[in-house]
Amino acid sequence: MIGLREVASECAGTALLLFGGLSAVAFSLSENSPLGSLFPNEIMRRLIASVLFAAIATLIIYSPLGKISGGHINPAITITFTGLGKLSLFGAAAYVASQFTGAIAGAAVAQIAWGRRLDDINAGSTRPEYGGVWFALAAEMLATSLMLWVIVSFVKRGRLAPYTPVAAGIVIAIVAFFSAPFYGASMNPARSLGPAIIGGVWGGLWVYFVAPSIAALVVVSLNRYRIIPCAKLIHDPAYSCPFKNCLISQKARAGDVSV
Repeated sequence: MIGLREVASECAGTALLLFGGLSAVAFSLSENSPLGSLFPNEIMRRLIASVLFAAIATLIIYSPLGKISGGHINPAITITFTGLGKLSLFGAAAYVASQFTGAIAGAAVAQIAWGRRLDDINAGSTRPEYGGVWFALAAEMLATSLMLWVIVSFVKRGRLAPYTPVAAGIVIAIVAFFSAPFYGASMNPARSLGPAIIGGVWGGLWVYFVAPSIAALVVVSLNRYRIIPCAKLIHDPAYSCPFKNCLISQKARAGDVSV
């Protein structure tokens, strides 16, 4: 059952994601970036920022915080597993609220810490650029669907499940590198909300709520009749599982050593 410990861990994990991710973007892409003299090419610096952001997310999921909460740190992931029957509506609401709270807190700390560097990149906000909001909506929906599909595909396969965070991180890094200049490539409503509030950049924000939500519903519909063992992105037997119908915990209690 989801409790305060899990919700607090999810909040803290999302806060770390925003602080670490925005710090990586600020130091890679802001004016007078410390990396500018080493990598004058903006493409190389964008690659570094994308890899660092994805690596931070992956490390958070593998950390004790991720092992306690399941490491969603993204409302789209929580919505997906709720649709697949792994969270109650109350538990999902608590997780999403904690993710948004953590994202705002993480973005605020990043703003306090880096100030002008973050201002140079509009607080790291995600906005529709080339192609406008409808292109951004379609691209964000496809990118988020891909990420969610990879997560669910890895989670439901025992041998691949431990590598779920790595697989998701690779998708995030690739999509962010190629797509961020065009529409922000958020794939995470909380990641978009935090900088929007801190930086006061609201244009097209609805895209980064609507597209991931649609993507989650699409992935749920494609996996509705498949067996999903658990909603945790990384399952460590040393940490209790708060999610509904966790088949991994059930097998462990039954003494199935193959889990």
